[in-house]
Amino acid sequence: MLIDRRKALAALTCTAAAAISYPALSQDSREIYNFVSAFPPGSGADVLVRFWSQKLMPIVPGPIVVVNKPGAMGFLAAEYTARSKPDGHTIFVHAGTSIAGNMHVFKNPPFDVTKDLKVAATLSRHSYILVVGKSAPYKNLQDLTTVVRPKGDKATYGTSNTSSFLIGELYKQKADLKVVNVNYRTSADLINDLNSGALDFAIVDSIAALGVARQGNWRLLAIGSGTRMASTPDLPTFAESGYPGIDIVSWWGALVPTSTPQPIVDTMRGWFNTAVQSPDTAEFLKATGNDVYSASPQEAAGLLAATANQWKDFVEIAKIEKI
Repeated sequence: MLIDRRKALAALTCTAAAAISYPALSQDSREIYNFVSAFPPGSGADVLVRFWSQKLMPIVPGPIVVVNKPGAMGFLAAEYTARSKPDGHTIFVHAGTSIAGNMHVFKNPPFDVTKDLKVAATLSRHSYILVVGKSAPYKNLQDLTTVVRPKGDKATYGTSNTSSFLIGELYKQKADLKVVNVNYRTSADLINDLNSGALDFAIVDSIAALGVARQGNWRLLAIGSGTRMASTPDLPTFAESGYPGIDIVSWWGALVPTSTPQPIVDTMRGWFNTAVQSPDTAEFLKATGNDVYSASPQEAAGLLAATANQWKDFVEIAKIEKI
């Protein structure tokens, strides 16, 4: 079943996706399966959760409901999944990078992501984009830096997730800025403040950035990956803009409770890999600023722990105070 971009983006306004199930778990089962989203319905990244639910529809036979659990930078959704029954009925579709990084951003994480969740499949990779309001005069990152630096701590920037916050703090350090972070529940919540000038800039995921920019409401100045992404080849990196050492790329995956039996995990990986390899998947992901990412089982097995260790170093380098 082909999913065109308009249909996929229309899912942003839905509160639940049509369905999916898992044949290897129970060939005749019509039980509901939950795709857990850490974002409110209608927010930028929620479209990816709903895209994957629709994409797997022709592959598996039973119903799926998208369960939205926004808040705490993804921890609410992650904990909901980790505490669920390990039977393959609850799948957390999320940026694994952010949820692993949270282990070193929170003073007292409610659970250990690296021990309580495991990766059933990887799906895509994306980075985060520094954006300014539609009326802002800045043509590039150097222009922005020149104006923001003299404002000291009167300058502000908005974020709504851990990865964006880390990029902001690294940029702040490397550019010798005193700009103050303002955390929002979702990237949609900061649109008006950015366009009104209440924020000097924001750093948001590529999904939200490209969507709002296409509407003419934001302009994109730099991306937080070490090299340019295939999905946004014309957008310069921070390094190209004069601030090297910023390389934050998030991977999305399907996460399940650690105690989920391996045969179930293997079956789920097969479904997602089939969806990932579809040509229209690559087209959709490119439109949302994502590159396809299909890790081997061996790589996937150690991905959360490796990502958490990487973030430990990032947090120390950026001198981020734990929440």
